[in-house]
Amino acid sequence: MQRCLIFLLAVAGFMTFPVQTRAVTGETAEFRKLADDVYAYVGKLNEANATVVVTSEGVVVIDTGNSQPETRNLLKHIQSVTRQPVRYVIISQNHGDHIQGTPLFSPPATVILHQKVARDWLAWKPHLIKVWRKRFPERTEALKDFLPVDAVASFTDRLTLRLGGKTIELIYVDDTYNPGDIAVWLPQDGVLHGGFAAYKERHPDMRPDYSHGTTWGMLKQLEALIPLKPKFVVPSHGPVGDVKDLQVMVDYLLAARQRVRAMMDRGMTVEAIRKEFHMKEYAGWDREIHLPIMAAALYRELKGEGPEIASVVEKQIRGKILKIQEGGVYLTVVSDSGQELPLRVATVADVEGIPDRSHFKVGMRFTAIYEEQKEWNEVLEIKVEP
Repeated sequence: MQRCLIFLLAVAGFMTFPVQTRAVTGETAEFRKLADDVYAYVGKLNEANATVVVTSEGVVVIDTGNSQPETRNLLKHIQSVTRQPVRYVIISQNHGDHIQGTPLFSPPATVILHQKVARDWLAWKPHLIKVWRKRFPERTEALKDFLPVDAVASFTDRLTLRLGGKTIELIYVDDTYNPGDIAVWLPQDGVLHGGFAAYKERHPDMRPDYSHGTTWGMLKQLEALIPLKPKFVVPSHGPVGDVKDLQVMVDYLLAARQRVRAMMDRGMTVEAIRKEFHMKEYAGWDREIHLPIMAAALYRELKGEGPEIASVVEKQIRGKILKIQEGGVYLTVVSDSGQELPLRVATVADVEGIPDRSHFKVGMRFTAIYEEQKEWNEVLEIKVEP
């Protein structure tokens, strides 16, 4: 750990990388050529990105899109540059906006992911498998007896895939709280699919339950990735960057850790730290909504505590939509009894009555099953009424 911190401090220098412009991608996704037969699918409005590697023996897709329409769009772009089938899908992180497009490709494509993720998929609840099977209606029959793990190949440390003249290296940086996040390196092309650690001008989504790992884990990943000196870095979300953006993220994480540590040294409570924490020197970065939650996660991490185990209560609600944010991810609703409630609709939610969450409209009536959690109310199933 000491070696890692010394390296990162050296890279960080004097932390002189403030950013003033908001790095948000356009209103439509972009399919961008980075190298010969290597493309970045840059999600609209900072939705999830993907990387596509075309070879003479098939296509490799790294992550699979943020929603059903986006995955279909990704496939359309792939088919515009090759007639080769998708042979492999690589999952860089185990969150719905990176994995939910997988059933469009697999089977027959093989899904490669870290062993930690494979164990998680084995434990999926029935509603998650139900969503998986019906996400693409034309695939429902083919997937009716299929479990997501049936086409999975997993690994524990590093894996090198050689296909049609391309070398693809899967890099896992071991950490107690790394949930299976990996980076994918194309050494011949200088392209890095950086996964969660490689954000460009976006506040990291750190959570007290460590479902996105810890800042220390991110720093360890960056220590491994920066010496590769990639020409192009495809982050989980947002614009394509380069090695300089990895260095900026080191600065950011060290500054955030120091800020929370200083407040802890003053005896502040976690509630007070959540309110006071800021990253003003990175004004304009995307997802400021993450800051209070990140402050709580850092407080827990710096105290040496493990992940927060929150109690979850399943509830039902019937009502109408009052407000929509982040393209349908966050809803403010009112129940028939008059209770106003925020809901979070992740890509793993079972959405019925509309094609996907981007079709929510103010005033729509619905019924939903959700989990009451500490930070938000997570929708499991939501059905829009005709």
